[in-house]
Amino acid sequence: MRRLAVHVGLSLVAMLWLGASSAFASPFGPTPYLQASDSPFASVNFLGGYFYLEDFEDHALNTPGVSGSPGGVTSILFGSGYHDSVDADDGAIDGSGLRGDDWFDYGATVSFSFSAAILGALPTHAGMVWTDGPFGTAVNFIAIGSDGVTTVCNITGSGFANSSFNGETAEDRFFGCSDPGGISSMTMTNLSGGGIEIDHVQYGRAGSQAAVPEPASLVLLGSGLAVAAREWRKKRQAR
Repeated sequence: MRRLAVHVGLSLVAMLWLGASSAFASPFGPTPYLQASDSPFASVNFLGGYFYLEDFEDHALNTPGVSGSPGGVTSILFGSGYHDSVDADDGAIDGSGLRGDDWFDYGATVSFSFSAAILGALPTHAGMVWTDGPFGTAVNFIAIGSDGVTTVCNITGSGFANSSFNGETAEDRFFGCSDPGGISSMTMTNLSGGGIEIDHVQYGRAGSQAAVPEPASLVLLGSGLAVAAREWRKKRQAR
């Protein structure tokens, strides 16, 4: 009986350790996106104001604790032309993103990574808006969990990319993920290759989700189970 209890307890620890991210992750999108209020995160209760939205309108990636690669801010790479920003960023929803700014790379894939050291903890929610790519391309979004390896969300969408690079916004789509274990990075890829544009990179840590045990807590839990089983055995032998 004691051995069974210990094995069950340790199995529980292993399940929490291995499944802390993927078991509780939720994907979002692809959904149409013209302004910040279209984000599925707009109604989320974030912890202590821990939520950031980078719209690149100051021509830089400078919200705390995030880095992007490869590529750069479109206005820095191209100057005043060839932008495909989220529609509302120029002050009006008018079907055009040419007057706003965003992130561009000549390749098919861009990634954004988060720093727990700077942010205090990894975000539980992360997403971005695809604004342009090759004609009719399918788009894939992947979010990686707190271990830096495990894919916790994997979303592919198609049928929305048009055949123009003139800043149209009806094709813009939000992709995102939530995971109480934390998200360390996210990646967007045009599956047919070619350049890619991204806008409204957003991330935050929710305060209303049930906490997932951190690695140190899991170790303590396993130790506690072992101690409890040992004490139970001593009492049984003393009878």
